[in-house]
Amino acid sequence: MSEISGVDPAGGEAAAVASVEVAHGRPFWSAFRNPEYRVFWIGAFVSNIGAWMQNVAQGWLVLELTDSAFMLGLVGFAGTLPWLVLLLVGGVYADRLDRRRMLLRANVAMMGVAAVLTALTWTGVVQIWHVLVLSLASGSAIALAAPAFQAFIHDLVDRRDLQNAIALNSTQFNLSRIIGPSVAGLTLGAIGLAGCFGVNTISYLAAIVALMLIRAGSRRLPDRSPVWKSIVEGVAYARDRPRIRALLTIAALISLLAMPYSTLLPIVARDSLGLDAAGLGWLFAVGGVGAVGGALSVAFRDALPRRGPWLLGCATATGLFTLALGLTRSPVMAAAALVGIGFSATSTVALSNTLLQELVDDAMRGRVMSMFGLAFMGTFPIANLLAGSIAGLTSASTTLAVTGGALALVVTVITLTRPRLRALE
Repeated sequence: MSEISGVDPAGGEAAAVASVEVAHGRPFWSAFRNPEYRVFWIGAFVSNIGAWMQNVAQGWLVLELTDSAFMLGLVGFAGTLPWLVLLLVGGVYADRLDRRRMLLRANVAMMGVAAVLTALTWTGVVQIWHVLVLSLASGSAIALAAPAFQAFIHDLVDRRDLQNAIALNSTQFNLSRIIGPSVAGLTLGAIGLAGCFGVNTISYLAAIVALMLIRAGSRRLPDRSPVWKSIVEGVAYARDRPRIRALLTIAALISLLAMPYSTLLPIVARDSLGLDAAGLGWLFAVGGVGAVGGALSVAFRDALPRRGPWLLGCATATGLFTLALGLTRSPVMAAAALVGIGFSATSTVALSNTLLQELVDDAMRGRVMSMFGLAFMGTFPIANLLAGSIAGLTSASTTLAVTGGALALVVTVITLTRPRLRALE
């Protein structure tokens, strides 16, 4: 696989555009022709179904234990705080170590955490501090492994299939958003919260087995320099490339101002829309429908217009749909808003991911993807805590209306003032 030089930012971006033209006209499933990518995709898909089941069940568990919007935000904060602290460290090790082994160990750790939550809930001794601690532990494993996961896609496929592989990976994640919450709604009624947590525990076996079957190597040369020095090198690399900076900024705005909707959705569903746990599951699922559409819009490269305007337009639309979710009191209108959020946010993030992977040199891939993770996921702790606090003072619906409007306004300003970003092909 060819690499893009990281010396000249402008030259790197020109090479990235050329590489996209090679992929032009390829079928939207082209990455599936690689058997190891197929195995990886299936394992991640099954595991993510379980994770979304747990996401729905955990939100409902927190409401049962505390009946508090603030505690929903605090649990989200605990689960995402490690991303803020550990993502950049994970990026360094993704450039130094075997990425497949990193992912294997992380999935084993997350399976153990899910098993403990299952046991605590099944025996009826679970308390809110258990949920907080286990969310912190699971979030730590995810944070250390996330850069390796993103970079590992590059290890599995040919460069001309990279955008397709990223889009298909986003598709499986969002298909799991449809299936997981839907199954969670049925499972909650049939075998309760512990049943959802138990299914998630078992689902990790799919990812673990898939990673054991894959033989694609990502061996790294030994690097004994301090971790902090490698982090500084990565930050300087991104800082000197204006389009990389802009893409990271967009990802951070989506995370900070739109993504807390998933944390607040349980209380919006109950208090503003009058829905029960099954209804909450269906709301998560319809959001996944829109997200699948957004991912496929990236996979169908031939049908996609110029990527800069498309990315900025989708980012603005994400804010407007979040605003609409906060204002509506109709379950049908809320479902429509969630479809819009899913489509526009997923398209924005998938395009940002693709462009970043095209622009970076492989020696910096893990670190740049850790910065993408920090921008998109690392701001979750701040976003969740802020959203939970505002919702505690006002309401969850008001919080979504305010943050959604702010996102649309800020991205509009960026669109008007950043012609180089609008010019992305």
